Amino acid sequence: MTDQALKQLQRRRKLLLDKRRKRQFLLLALVLILGSGAFVFHKEKISAISELYTWVKQNKPGEVFTATASASPRAFIYDRNFRTLAATYETYAIYARPLEMGDPAAAAELLEKILGLEQNSLLASLKSERGFVWISKGIDQELANAVKELNIQGIYQVVETKRFYPNHENAAHAVGFVENGQGLDGIEFQYNTLLRGDEINRAEMLALHFEPATEFSRSGTHIVLNIDLMLQAKIERFLEKRIRIAGAASGCVLLMDANTGGILAMASYPAFNPNHYWEFPSSALNNHVITEPVYPGELALIFQQAAAINLKNERKLLTVDNPANRESLLVLEPDLLKRRKLSVAPPVENVDPVYLQRFTHQLGFEQQLLTDLPLKDETPATPSLAITDPSFHSSALRLLTAFTALINNGKIVTPHLLHRAYPKESLSPVARTITALEHNDAFHYATSKDLIDFLAARWLKLGSKGKPSQLPMFFEAHRFAAQQENSLHAEEKKNAIPSIENTGRISQSLLLGAIPGRDPKLTMIAVLSYPINSDEIYADALETFGSKFSILSPDQEMVKKMLFVADQTPPVPSPDFWATGETALAANIDSPTPEQKNVTDTGDSKKNMPDVTGKSLRAGLQVLQHFNLDVKLVGSGRIVSQHPAAGAELKNGGECILELQQDI
Repeated sequence: MTDQALKQLQRRRKLLLDKRRKRQFLLLALVLILGSGAFVFHKEKISAISELYTWVKQNKPGEVFTATASASPRAFIYDRNFRTLAATYETYAIYARPLEMGDPAAAAELLEKILGLEQNSLLASLKSERGFVWISKGIDQELANAVKELNIQGIYQVVETKRFYPNHENAAHAVGFVENGQGLDGIEFQYNTLLRGDEINRAEMLALHFEPATEFSRSGTHIVLNIDLMLQAKIERFLEKRIRIAGAASGCVLLMDANTGGILAMASYPAFNPNHYWEFPSSALNNHVITEPVYPGELALIFQQAAAINLKNERKLLTVDNPANRESLLVLEPDLLKRRKLSVAPPVENVDPVYLQRFTHQLGFEQQLLTDLPLKDETPATPSLAITDPSFHSSALRLLTAFTALINNGKIVTPHLLHRAYPKESLSPVARTITALEHNDAFHYATSKDLIDFLAARWLKLGSKGKPSQLPMFFEAHRFAAQQENSLHAEEKKNAIPSIENTGRISQSLLLGAIPGRDPKLTMIAVLSYPINSDEIYADALETFGSKFSILSPDQEMVKKMLFVADQTPPVPSPDFWATGETALAANIDSPTPEQKNVTDTGDSKKNMPDVTGKSLRAGLQVLQHFNLDVKLVGSGRIVSQHPAAGAELKNGGECILELQQDI
């Protein structure tokens, strides 16, 4: 080996050794930082590091003025008629390299005129000794071009993509929201990989119920939902009005295709705006279709009657197949739940509790639910209890899925929001591989028809059971708080005279519906949950009007709208639609005010502390990054407590302490 080659080899080894030592030093520093029991995160420092990384990644050395667009903007989300539910748009951010500036005072004067910034604070930033400073964010192309034409030395710009939800609160719980390019809830979370254009493996494809051989675009995939935005808005107004009339604290409505499981509308109250989700408490972010415990109450009698009918039909089959099994079916006296004056349910046949529990189990109460709704916070069913037990509860989603099976010949549909996925590169629609499970063999083919006949004649008194009817069937029930729940506020009302003897307060109202009643196309569930200190005005109204009074049944006009949407085939978009539907500049979309554009602004604005308990550290910091707080972390793991408490008014630059604890 020549001397020159030997020297090159020695230099290469020295470089590798230096690089290894540098890595070891950085690793040691990281361990020392993370190993300290409690430490402080300053939001401004974290932001500066993140922004410096963004600047280094998007700008090459030696460039005088550049605007860099993101390589693959997040794909859009649409409703069934291709109305935009979530869009990606572009804004510009202006920053400076103070060490490169020739005349900071002149630059500050020019920028103040165009961007409307406060000149003194701007000049202080331009005279700083930092490597770079942000000047303004969220500005449109027109302002960015005006700054560019000034050709100020040391002033640069970068293109930033923003997520925007043009319908604000409408369909917010279905769509979800995004932070730092990551979907955190709803469809944004469920199909985050497709929307971003990330690589997706076989296991993920199967989990999302797509064929493993499906090719998705690395540029992102547009998501089209089954939801109809106009119907969704009507349902949300319907729910909000019922909440207000009844004095409820929360509620939800779910409307589903009885044959496919496609979700046409899903409303949850309280509502929130995903454009500013961090300003809302966790009670508003919760999707009550999934998280709210729902007690069937007297509507459990529908399931009991279905089980009795199914058992009777099974025995008929046994009698035909084997004459030795001929025996009369023992018809028991009706054994109803505890009845009160609000009860409108008819007597039903009794059935063996073991058979009833097995029957309801086959309807999916205790099985893994196949759906594209995130179920991380779902209220589970209580497997040890029969559905007729007053303490039995489940989520609204599971209860509606089981009710749909009762009236749909035992077919357990898969509730889903996704209608089609459109990869950006091919724009050919891709459908999920699962829409409904096969017919449940334990469910007799005649049970659904017999049950509907019974409910029409005995519960709703709609007339001849053999006559087809387009009338919808709605069944409403009301749960009364348990004794211990009533005792929580009994002292406040000890002088009050209840209108219903020994009734107590109503804690929940529930409606199940089939639209139309015979051969249903749609099924519906609506839930209202009342606060602990709720009065009994609603109970008085029910006693006055009797079974004719219903607060949860939709009117005829809304039913017609539901059926109209169900009968319409979703349109197929033209090539022109995709050509004009991509990323747009944010000239007129949710543009920030001048105060918001000025990143050096430190004025106080009233904000309330969000609820981050139960979240991971990453998710909690993502929420808190929108507040100018000094965040102190104690411990490690998941957030178990916080100070200030959720809802407390925050001051700019205030301290926030998060206590963390490892999951056991």
